[in-house]
Amino acid sequence: MSCKGLSVQKTSSNNEVSVYNGEAVDARVVLSEVKRLEVAFPRQTPAFFNILSERIVANGFTAERLMDAIDHVIDNFAYKELNISDVIRFDRKVKLYTYPEVSDLVTAGKASFSDFEIREIDGKTFRVKKSDLI
Repeated sequence: MSCKGLSVQKTSSNNEVSVYNGEAVDARVVLSEVKRLEVAFPRQTPAFFNILSERIVANGFTAERLMDAIDHVIDNFAYKELNISDVIRFDRKVKLYTYPEVSDLVTAGKASFSDFEIREIDGKTFRVKKSDLI
């Protein structure tokens, strides 16, 4: 996980960052992955897939995130009608720990410093559990 160019997202009590970063997905990959969804969800209209493709690009998906999102939807979709947001909202995030948070975990015997890798994001230093990066 390279963190250059990533921004930290603050949730209610945590800092998080997406594990997907890198080059934006190219049109060839978008077409092939959307085609997989068309086969899996044949009742959807061509207009649906056109808008989905636009939203994939607009949301800055990487090829890996798109493939994982499509796989996730195909494997786990349980509702009657597929929505664009079912694909777009897919992301895998890792928690970013500050040094004091890691120190507290180590002191409590819940982790070791060797369980973490150091990452610099937006000029700030964080730690990420190695097990979250797999």
